[in-house]
Amino acid sequence: PAPDWRDAVVSLDGALEGWLTDERSDLPVVFLIGPPHGGCADILRRWAEQRQWRVLDPPAPEQILSGDPAWPGSPMADGRPWVLPCLERIYLRHATGLGQVRHFLQQVCRSALGRGIIGCDSWAWAFLRRIWPPGRRALALTLQSFDQERLTVYFQRLAGIPEQQLLLFRQSNNGAYVLPPPAGILDESVARSDFLRRLAAHSRGIPGVARAIWRASLRTRPAADMTGETGADDRNPPCQTIWIAPWDQIEKPALPGNAGRDQAFVLHALLLHGGLTAELLGCVVPLAPHHVVETLALLQDAGLVEQAAEVWRVTPIGYPAVRGFLEDNRYFSDDF
Repeated sequence: PAPDWRDAVVSLDGALEGWLTDERSDLPVVFLIGPPHGGCADILRRWAEQRQWRVLDPPAPEQILSGDPAWPGSPMADGRPWVLPCLERIYLRHATGLGQVRHFLQQVCRSALGRGIIGCDSWAWAFLRRIWPPGRRALALTLQSFDQERLTVYFQRLAGIPEQQLLLFRQSNNGAYVLPPPAGILDESVARSDFLRRLAAHSRGIPGVARAIWRASLRTRPAADMTGETGADDRNPPCQTIWIAPWDQIEKPALPGNAGRDQAFVLHALLLHGGLTAELLGCVVPLAPHHVVETLALLQDAGLVEQAAEVWRVTPIGYPAVRGFLEDNRYFSDDF
């Protein structure tokens, strides 16, 4: 299942405790920065709902391109605290697409909008820091990356295992434990897998990326050539085993062999904006509309991009390959 982020909301609330109680703080706005598929926007929306803070909707694309000064509008005048989950949705990397975000950040720096929290994708943050207006800087927070131990807790909680059902997560080729077994089930003769250590490194500790690869690794039965005793679940009938494919056998998307400048333009633009429609993508890359569509189709076939509600985004399972491709071609990237 998708995470519900309740624990993350509690952690965010704790991190903001001092700022929330100090109404005279000279830092009226806090930024929450996170990588693609890191969950920061979802965490902020849930936090705002719990705190009953106003959530700002992003301006329409035509408002961004015209630099409409009416956004965010009169609702800000009542002084209520607010949350903007996705700063990346209020700009376009276009000659006429930066006025909106510049105006907004200038208001933030002048404390003209009151107290608020701004979520921002790490790629957009890397770009927007280059056009940051003069003035005071704000407090910036981020979600801790998930190492092997954190991924263990994350996947155990996502599994939502009922107390009466004992689940074992074991590697399908050798039976090694991928997640620690329930108390009293541990078979000391069974090895521990390094799957989660490799997953944490490959995913850069981003929970959404790790979860996508984890889902792709799940199997209902062990490999046909697995030999030897399968371990504790054979001696404990109530246990059910979820098998995990070995790391080297999981299919992970890769860039097509002929990928070049056009693919890099499209992928970089999608990451800088947290996703775009094909029409808006055509506004921010130097490619003809039909070529944009062809490039998206090629990348979709490779499992690197996907479309939902007309918006194209880099897939979580394809993100490591995309990031590596852009870095290899000397495109600037985020710091995550």
